[in-house]
Amino acid sequence: MNKNQKFLIGSIGALITGIAIGLLVAPKSGKESRKLIKHKANDLGGTAKDKYEKSLEELSVIADKLKEGFLKNVNSAKDKAGSVADTVNERVRSVVNNNA
Repeated sequence: MNKNQKFLIGSIGALITGIAIGLLVAPKSGKESRKLIKHKANDLGGTAKDKYEKSLEELSVIADKLKEGFLKNVNSAKDKAGSVADTVNERVRSVVNNNA
């Protein structure tokens, strides 16, 4: 796990802890506090889901670009290898014809 991931996990943990402490010491009834906790949890879950889906979309785009670049490089290598093979073939035929 890299530093950014550790920081993100720590920040989320601190945020959740702060919310929980704030709700526990708030001057609201238990029913109101539970309702508020439920709404906050739903909001946090929705936000996390949105970020997850956005990350998946971004990763998909990156994967497509990598695949495209890889295929382009493979095709370029095939073309160069074919060209080299043709050149070698021509030189071998030339040598064989000159020695015959």
